[in-house]
Amino acid sequence: MEAIRAENLTRSYGGNVVVDDVSLEVQEGQILGFVGPNGAGKTTTWSMLTGLLKPTKGRVRLLGNPVNIDDTKIKLQLGIVPDHSTLFENLTGEELLLSIGRIYGLNRRDAAQRTDEALSVFELEGAARRPITTYSHGMRKKIRLAAATLHAPRVLFLDEPFEGMDALSARTVMSILQQMAEHGAAIFLTSHMLDYVERVSTHVAVIKDGKVLLSCSRERFRELPVAKGEDGAGRLENLILSLSRKERFSRLSWIDSGTQVG
Repeated sequence: MEAIRAENLTRSYGGNVVVDDVSLEVQEGQILGFVGPNGAGKTTTWSMLTGLLKPTKGRVRLLGNPVNIDDTKIKLQLGIVPDHSTLFENLTGEELLLSIGRIYGLNRRDAAQRTDEALSVFELEGAARRPITTYSHGMRKKIRLAAATLHAPRVLFLDEPFEGMDALSARTVMSILQQMAEHGAAIFLTSHMLDYVERVSTHVAVIKDGKVLLSCSRERFRELPVAKGEDGAGRLENLILSLSRKERFSRLSWIDSGTQVG
């Protein structure tokens, strides 16, 4: 079943078109890695898909319904983790998850059970009773993800989920995302951590200058004639460089000159 559908999404600011006629879809059980260079339009597209930003043109449907962030029935089926968001930072991690569980309709017992399990899986049990304001950047990422998955959403939106995480934490997150997809969740994620995207995604879409240049399955992507470069770059990184035509790397003149200050 189709979980996410975008049709001709366009977003302009004045005369500047940031997202230009983007159409895509994500089926239940699929993980779409939405990637591209800085300023390509990833976060703007993500924001329109989640209903946080109104498109200038085009429409979005989630689980067959027009996107409406104020529709409680739709909100109960979504998990949304922005790159940066304001948490209830005076709460402890445990208090936050218990509160989120209750908001999503879990009874006290289930909310407590899921909270304990999430804190353990995300390796936050040692910080469970600490205020979130004391958490590191990576820990905040994990508590946001725990909060967004506590109610087992059917559709999950993630913006830069791996940024600031160590390798073990990133692997844990990938495992959870794959588990959710295996049980029918549709996942849309943006990230600059291309190795992780390549490993976890079932489908890949590349955007540049507001336009989607490529959208295909991981199997199809792996058949493309993009091999590892001499610098060890992965296939997805090389594909983006190729599509973006960014094959020249700059140098700093004063490094070669050996001139130092002082």
